[in-house]
Amino acid sequence: MRPKIVGLDVDAMEWAPLGPPGLFSKLLSRDPDTGARTAMQRMDPGLGYQPPTIAHFHTTYEEILGIAGRFTFDQRTWVVPGAYVFHPPRTVHGFASQVPQESLFLSRVGRDLDVNLVHEPADNDLYVIEGDVPPRVPAAFGDARVMVGWSEATLLGQPVSACLLSRDPETGEGSALVRLPQGWESPSQYRDDYLEVFALGGGLSADGAPAIAGRAYFFIPPGEAIPAFRAERDCELYVNFGSAFA
Repeated sequence: MRPKIVGLDVDAMEWAPLGPPGLFSKLLSRDPDTGARTAMQRMDPGLGYQPPTIAHFHTTYEEILGIAGRFTFDQRTWVVPGAYVFHPPRTVHGFASQVPQESLFLSRVGRDLDVNLVHEPADNDLYVIEGDVPPRVPAAFGDARVMVGWSEATLLGQPVSACLLSRDPETGEGSALVRLPQGWESPSQYRDDYLEVFALGGGLSADGAPAIAGRAYFFIPPGEAIPAFRAERDCELYVNFGSAFA
């Protein structure tokens, strides 16, 4: 199980090289048993980064939120700030990857990431290589805020504006962008599932501590106390939840 993390100052963390030239990571949280992890990653072609040239798939899910710059897996959907991509297990992608400039993205995977090459893909768009399409289907939104749109919802029992990115209809697990107005508050409470929050521009305080000025990260395992949150200014969150969004 991942440990509880409250108020990690992401911008203050150092970039760690991942091996290939120009590829770096900030590991935010990781499950030591499964390898499931969340990280902010950086690709910099100016430092020698070269994207994969062959389509591939992973045997775990891969979830991406664009933070800065621009890149693509297929030269049709570009991952820019606010773009969202979800690859269920065995989803073939990377048909025509291109990274023309330094790019940052938030990356979530469900276990240690493997790479399985597909030299002759059956299609040039996202598809699951074998078996039935999983309940939480592939998604690729170049501008999720516009393509999905906003609706009224609740987070931790309090009203919010949410852009629901993807969701498993069987378990309720999914991801959303959430907008909080200045002064929004939620009480400390418990949930039976995990809650993961990435504050995109700061402004979110927890249990009365000062809000981090830049990007901040929170991970609350199932059954652990969720801090009392407060929006010290208008802010936007990327939220991942293990059951129904509420």
